[in-house]
Formats: sequence, C-alpha cells, structure tokens
Amino acid sequence: MSNILNFKSFFKFLGRNKGYTAIDLFGLSVSLMFVILIATYVVGELSTDRYHEHADRIYVLTDGQMSGSAYPLGTRLEEHYPEVEKVCHTMTRVFENTPIQNGENNVTANMMLADATFFDFFDFPLVQGSKEQALAAKNYAVISESFANKFFGNEDPMGKTIRINDKLSLMVNGVMKDIRNSVIPDQDILFRIENINTLIPEGWIANYNSYGMTNVFVMEQEGADITSRSKDIMDWFNTFVPAYMNGAVKGLSFIPLTELYFWEQTNPYGFYAIERGNWQFVMILLSVGLLILLFAVINYINLTVAQTGFRAKEMATRRLLGSSRKELFSRLIMESTLLTTISFLVGLLLAFFFAPFVSDLLQKKVDLVEMITPLNGMVVILLIALIGFIAGLLPAIVISNAKPIEVVRGTFRKQTKMVFSKFFIVFQNTITICLIAASVTMFLQVKHLINAPLGYNSVNIIDIKGDELPENQSCNTLVSELKQLGSVNRVGLGQGTPFNMGMNYNARYDDKTIPFQIIRCNKEYSDILGFEFLRDNHVADPDKYFLAESSVKALELKEDATDFDFSAWGKHPVAGIVKDFQLRNIIQKNSPVVLILTESKEELDRPHNIIVEVNGDPFTARREVAATYKKLTGLDFTGKFMDEQIEESFTVQKRTLTIVMTFAGIAILISLLGLLAMSTYFIQQRSSEIAVRKVFGSTNAQVLIRLVKAFLTYVAVAFIIAIPLIWHFVNGWLTDYSYRIELSPWIYVVAGMFCLIVSFVTVFIQSYQAAIANPVENIKDN
Repeated sequence: MSNILNFKSFFKFLGRNKGYTAIDLFGLSVSLMFVILIATYVVGELSTDRYHEHADRIYVLTDGQMSGSAYPLGTRLEEHYPEVEKVCHTMTRVFENTPIQNGENNVTANMMLADATFFDFFDFPLVQGSKEQALAAKNYAVISESFANKFFGNEDPMGKTIRINDKLSLMVNGVMKDIRNSVIPDQDILFRIENINTLIPEGWIANYNSYGMTNVFVMEQEGADITSRSKDIMDWFNTFVPAYMNGAVKGLSFIPLTELYFWEQTNPYGFYAIERGNWQFVMILLSVGLLILLFAVINYINLTVAQTGFRAKEMATRRLLGSSRKELFSRLIMESTLLTTISFLVGLLLAFFFAPFVSDLLQKKVDLVEMITPLNGMVVILLIALIGFIAGLLPAIVISNAKPIEVVRGTFRKQTKMVFSKFFIVFQNTITICLIAASVTMFLQVKHLINAPLGYNSVNIIDIKGDELPENQSCNTLVSELKQLGSVNRVGLGQGTPFNMGMNYNARYDDKTIPFQIIRCNKEYSDILGFEFLRDNHVADPDKYFLAESSVKALELKEDATDFDFSAWGKHPVAGIVKDFQLRNIIQKNSPVVLILTESKEELDRPHNIIVEVNGDPFTARREVAATYKKLTGLDFTGKFMDEQIEESFTVQKRTLTIVMTFAGIAILISLLGLLAMSTYFIQQRSSEIAVRKVFGSTNAQVLIRLVKAFLTYVAVAFIIAIPLIWHFVNGWLTDYSYRIELSPWIYVVAGMFCLIVSFVTVFIQSYQAAIANPVENIKDN
C-alpha cells in the first residue's frame, strides 16, 4: 500500500514530460471549470422556488396559456372555496423605471405590488425588519438591498420616507436581499397592492379589467386539492369575470409554483409578469458541458496511452521488484485521481475568476460560494473519484498487463495498438464538426430573425417611454426641445409601439369576441413608423379607427363594412385598412391590430411612447437626445433604438449561440491537443517503418503525405458520420421557427473543411519533422 501512495516517481515523470503534463492539466482544468460553472447555474435553475417552506402547496392561477390573471380575483376565490388557505396577488414589471424624487435628484425604481401575505408565501430573506411586520400597514414598503444602497447610501433606510407621487408616500419597514432563483422578478420597492389606484386610473382594474396584469398565487389547505376544482371554478368565473364571459379567456388551471419557472406560456401577453426559465437552454448547456468533460477524459486516456512506452519501463521494474498487477493497476488509478484532483482545484480557481463573465453571459448571477456545502463537498469527492477512475481505467489495464520481458526487449510499444485512440479521435472530430455546424447555423438563423421584414420602419428611431417622465414634466416641452436638435427629423406621440404590442382589448362583431391589440398615435407617429394604408375612408372623426388586414379577416367584415362594435367604447366607423405589420418580433404569433389615429391633445398629453426619428450618425444623435432628456427631467436616459429593442428580444437565441460557439472553440482546442498527442504516439510507433521506407528510396514528401493522410482519414470518417447527426439535430432546432433559413449543404462543407484544415496544421509539423529525420538515428533507437 505504501508503494501505491508514494507518488514521487509519478511527479518525476510529469516533470520530465512537461508537454504531456501541460496538455493534461489544461484540458482537465478548463473542462472542470466549465463543469463547475454550469453545475452552479443548472442547480440554481432547477432549484427555482423550491426553497420556500410551503412551495408544495402554492399554485398560480392561469388560463392554461399565461400566468397572468386579474385583481382581486384571488380574494373571491379565498372567500368561495374552503380548499384555499390564503392568496397573494402580485403585480410586477408594470411600473418599471418609475421616476422618484431623491432630494434634488430624480432616480428611477422598479416597483412590485403585492398583498400583505407576500412573506407568508415566499421566504425571501430580510436584511432589516421582520416578515411579520414588513407589510403590516398599507403605507409600509420593503426595498431591495441594492436599491437601499443606491437610494440611501450609508444612511439607515428603516423608517425613511419614499415619495412615489402626490398621492402616495411610503415608509421603509424592511430591507430584503435581492431576489434570486424565483419566478418573482427582482424589483426595487415592494408595497401593498391596495395602493394600485394611486398609480393608475381606477377603471383600469375595476371589474377585473386589465386581465393578465396580475399574478394570483393560491396556497391550498393541507390535504386539499384545489386543482380538482378547476372546472367548477371556471364555470363560476363565467358568471362574473368579463374576460371569461365574453370568451376572451377559455381555460383555467393551477400550475404548481415549483413548475411555473419552466412552464411554457403560449400567450404572449403573460411574458412580462414573471421570470421565466428556458428548459431547452438548460439542457443544451448541461449536454455541451458534459461533452467538453468527456473530451478532456478522452484526451487523458489518449495522452496516457501515448506515454505507455515510458511508464511501462517503470511498471516493469516494479513488477520485477515484487509488485503485483493489482497493485500496479491501483497505483495508476490513484495517479489518475491525483491528477484529476489537481485539475479540479485549478478549475475551481478559474471558475471563481470567470464567474462574473459567465454571470453577464447567462444574465444570472453564478454564485460559487453558495455551492460550498457539506453535501456538495461529498458530490465533488465522488465526481473526482469517478473521473479519475474512468480516465485511468484503460491506461491502467494496458500498462499493468505489460509483461516485463516485452518491455525489456522493446517490443511492448510496438505491440500497443491504437484501436481505442482511433475511435476517440473519430468521436472527438465528429462532435467538433457538429458543434461547428450548429454554430454556423445558429449564427445565420439569429441574423435572419433580427433582419426579418416587420412591415414598419425600425431603423434610426428612438423609443422613449413617456410614462417614465416625472409628474411635473410636460411632454410638450420635451418634444419642443427635441425638435430643435439638428439630428432630429420628426417626433411622434403614441400609446404603444408594434414592438411592445400596445394595449389589449376585445372587439365584438356579429356576436363574436376577438382580442385585439390597440396602438393609438398621432399622424406624425404613424408617418415615422411608415405604416402602409391600403384604404382611407376619409372619416371626419378626431379618432380614426384603422383596421389591419388581419383584423378585417378576424371579424369577417365585408369589403364595404362601414363600422364595427368595439366593446370598450361602442361602435366606431371603419376609417380604413392598414397593411399588416409584425408585433414584437418575427417569432411572435401575430394578433389582429386596430390603429387609432388621434388629433386629441388630451389623449396624448401623457403618451406611453415618444418616438424620435434621427439622422446622421445614430450614436451621436442618441447622445444629443439623451443630453436633452437628462437636462429637462434630471433622469438617466432609458430610451432605445427600436431595432435595438428587436435585437434584444432574441436574447435567448443569441445567448445559446454564444454558448455553443464558446464550447465549439473549446472542443476544437481540446480535440487538437488530443490529436497532437496521438500523432506523436503514432509517429513514434512508425519511426522504424519511416526509416525503412526512406532507405528504400521514399522521398521526404512521400513520407510526409503518407503520415498526414493517415490522420486526415480520421477527419473524413468523422465528417461522414457527422452529416446525418447535423441534419437531425440542427434541422430539429430550426423547425421551432416558422421563419427560418434553409439548411444549406455548404454549412456541412464549412464545418468539415474547418476541422480538416485545423487538423492538418496540427499534425503537419510533427509529420514534417519525422519525414526529414535521419533514418539511421531512428533505426538505432529501435
């Protein structure tokens, strides 16, 4: 046993073979770094909201398509059904970037409204205050730790007042750690939802209006089953909830809190209410991370097998001195485990260093410190032992089975075959080619989506959120100042853009109820966006209702229809027809649209959107617009170019692309290191053959071609195997998009040729050195 634990000779071997050591440590350390970072992210994603004490009894009320519901529908549920212990309404992301006065400066805050039962449902830790008293009074507020630092600095925020507007001032009664790993978004200020009427007109939520804007969380009684009452509850809602009565909402289900994060919402209007996870992205990340680890293990096997000639002499000596095969086998496994342990520690240091960059990439904090627990420590020990055993198994079998006499005669190295190594090289190249093809395809598809025609102008147009303006700030003053800038062409006012989809209402025609998106704007706003009007009936009303082509079809209007019944405001004449344009982005399922052109100044006195058409250099124009905005409002500028908004809406796709490209690059590097090791081993084994060929007249060029050809054959075999795999997986990914590129044959060619060229460069130098070597020296060595 003492011989097994004495690693002096192993360290001496590593010191003499610095190239082998560097490649092994690099491959394993980088791979384990990715494993550590990915594991931290995946554990966080999979544990979302599972840490709450009552998580197994909490559900969110949905219509089967989106999580949003209506306020105060949960209160009615609690009163009517004994299965419900308590409810909690939450309203998030409705009041983001709200201007708040802080002394002489204006700051913006993201606000969340909830019932007083919020901390009965969610176990978010408080830094200051108690959960029992945090929201006890209507004017109490809980602020996030980061907002407390930003707003109050070094002052103690407890008991301080935050003035939201003329109607609402809040007293800080708690400071909460920033929310993580939850469907509840991290917001700056949390206060009682009863204050909602101080923020919006009362009619917006009266009679369960603005359906979808509120999440209704339900805690069922212990032993009860609220899901079994879904049909009965829906029938009851059909008697008094307008969205159910008019047929706009046709389903009802209770989704467990622990499943909500990865629950697929098919209705686009619920996308803003909660944090949502992407199960496919998590699986892609996990799968590619495991592939990288597999590559590193394969490299270790290849490299160690390549060094069998050197280690076999040592092991043969130990056999002659009395060590058994079992002891040699155990020793080699222990050496592999030791190297894995060192690599893990290096990988852990690298993980801490790169964690901030990975957090930015994934748009989620990757906190390695939180992963340091006794349980995770045991998992790490088992992981190291498993990797060490798997990586060392084949080399241990090959070397421990070597007969001392064969090693002494020098025949052992010649007898060692490359069957496994050839398989591993083909396997690595196959995966690498697939990753390259996936990267190219994703890049082209994301570019295709971003540049898709939307049916309106989106270039050089800045969208400013008008509802972020301070209460005392006149919109007209800002518009006048902006129009004075030389970089500004036009300024338009409106309620909603095609990207944010405007407001959702229901229209009725011939007893049919259809949900519509409403965009209300002035003529200049419409001209800037370049809406194409197919027909103008020259209606004299100050508010002109133009129907999109899809709206006419949805209502089954006749060509000569003159009016339609808009349930929110009664009948209106059809002012004309506007050509269909895309809402949000090209992957969004489109909806019928009503475009209301208005001349009423009162309607647009507080517009949701101010769009600014700029000229010249867009970055210079944005700086000028931002400076004017800052001067008049005192707020940081949050406006964005519309094409920038569209591009950001593909964050998940771009993030997946970045991940796959990063792993493709690492896979290529690790594969080439393995190929480098195996080419060294291959050339060493064939040194005598090379010498004999040169003695019998083969030229350096002929020998070089023969050596390089042998390795490029493995790449060719990998390419043939990769073709059906690329088609299966990449084509399957593309089918998720109705607007997609064709899987062109040249994508296969690019992936294969790239791998072929890089492999050629890798083995060429060593092959060239072997080809020009003096054959006499090789014959002497063998």
